[in-house]
Amino acid sequence: MKIRLDRDLPVSLSQQLRGQLEYGIAGGELPPGSQLPSVRELAAQLGIAMVTVSQVYKELQGAGLLESQPGRGTFVADGGLGTAQHQERTLELQRQIDALIGLAERLGVSKAELAAMVSARLGRYRASVPLNLSFVGIFPEATRAYVAHLRSVLEPGDQIEATVLQQLEADPKLLRAARRCDLVVTTANRKTQVQGLLGSKVPVVGVGFIPSERTRLALAELSPRTRLGALSTFPEFLPTLKAGVERFASHLDLLLTAVLGDTESVSQLIKSCDVIVYATGSESILEGLPESIRAFEYRHIPDPRSVERDLLPVLGRIREAKAALATHS
Repeated sequence: MKIRLDRDLPVSLSQQLRGQLEYGIAGGELPPGSQLPSVRELAAQLGIAMVTVSQVYKELQGAGLLESQPGRGTFVADGGLGTAQHQERTLELQRQIDALIGLAERLGVSKAELAAMVSARLGRYRASVPLNLSFVGIFPEATRAYVAHLRSVLEPGDQIEATVLQQLEADPKLLRAARRCDLVVTTANRKTQVQGLLGSKVPVVGVGFIPSERTRLALAELSPRTRLGALSTFPEFLPTLKAGVERFASHLDLLLTAVLGDTESVSQLIKSCDVIVYATGSESILEGLPESIRAFEYRHIPDPRSVERDLLPVLGRIREAKAALATHS
């Protein structure tokens, strides 16, 4: 993952570094178990003080996103099954599948017949064990949109509810309901926080996110003459937002940037731009915005690769466990 600090932004370098690392973890560019550069290496690479990098690493370790391994370095925390353990289980499963294929050949069962039999058995498992899930997000509207997106990968009988982290922290009833779920899903960078809130007995999975196709197309279709501005909800994510906008609208210049809550810079943004792309959580910019200014959200969606890699295998294991429990009860 390439980190770029922008000294022209009204955001401290430490905030920029933390935001980009956290965004990389949330988006899957820094998957669990990946190693980060040493403090000295990253400081030299970015041209900043080692104490700045060290402090950011410590903050992210405190948040449960990074872990330091003595003698080895700093790694993205493994939010679930350890990488080595996961590989071991995968290899064991592959061996069992190979054994099943060999048995089918000895019994004269064709590959097509075997595939149909396995598919039918899996269908029986899925049909008999619907799951109850909760997705924990930060902003209500975006969280509901994420839930709607995830429903497409769930089985018909599954239930998934949208829950906002702030409400979960404040409402004991919501917290109890979440703890009764078969699985709680959240963003990769919030997994440790949500797990700490729910307790170790509740399975929690973090998934990565990517900019939606609608966002990418909206930026790519802008006229080269557009006076474009970007509004970030949080200061630490402003560099990441700016980089994303510049990536998908590389045919024009980003005129201004601002952070929600900075009245002066937001006012200047509105005066100087005819199109504003705003981060999720900055919808208040729409209130009282002149009709001459177009504004749209820099919306994310669950990364299909992360869903397939991180979520679906866990759902399968929980389904199998519930099916086995139901069979023996």
